[in-house]
Amino acid sequence: MTNRLTNKVAIVTGAASGIGKSTVERFLSEGARVLAVDREDFTFSELSLAPNNLKTDHGDVRDRNDCIRWVETAVGLFGCLDIVVNSAGISARTLSDDVDFEQKWDEVLSVNLKGTMLMCHAAVPALLQSGGGAIVNLASIMSFVSYDPAMSLSDGFSPYPPSKGGVLQLTRDLALQVASKNIRVNAVCPGFVYTNLTKTVTDSPDMHAALVAKHPIGRLGKPAEIASVITFLASDETSFVTGAAWTVDGGYTAA
Repeated sequence: MTNRLTNKVAIVTGAASGIGKSTVERFLSEGARVLAVDREDFTFSELSLAPNNLKTDHGDVRDRNDCIRWVETAVGLFGCLDIVVNSAGISARTLSDDVDFEQKWDEVLSVNLKGTMLMCHAAVPALLQSGGGAIVNLASIMSFVSYDPAMSLSDGFSPYPPSKGGVLQLTRDLALQVASKNIRVNAVCPGFVYTNLTKTVTDSPDMHAALVAKHPIGRLGKPAEIASVITFLASDETSFVTGAAWTVDGGYTAA
């Protein structure tokens, strides 16, 4: 069976851990050449397995110059750009308790929504030069639903659901504007997945049990399971799919 992404060139943000890291690993296994970026310094053990297909860099998705530089780097290293995965994201729970609620709002919206927009904005010209391509944005089930009040995950002013709702609308609007140019833009909307973003919740036995109960499949998700859907959407197998929101949530939003 031919690898789905053979000779495709991809940028993956938020690549140091979680869904981003799993996506990089999956892309490499499918034959892609990947520029993996994060604002933290990081290394990949997979580099030794694909030394010519994986390069890493660090920077901040909130900095348009970093986004532009990553696009230029990918094109310079690999000759073109075919795929962008916007996986970089944070939640208010990952920020210090000393941070004011307004600062948390600005930080989360800036990374999750503005960062996704800036990376898309930087990438579209290069995707056009390649004759088209695919953008996959990481939204969330919180693009559709609210936190259950019984779980005390929000006081009604959590920035995470609005940020991910914005990512979904950005995805839809951009998809329509570039559809005729052979660029597909889709969103993946995970349920609760075992990552650094959910660790503060899943480390609590009671909270973990409550979260599991909200997923009809009977468990939380794994990063590799989300990466599988991202890979599918990035591949030519979904050439007629754009502007779509793919829920990968163990039945959470169907319950």
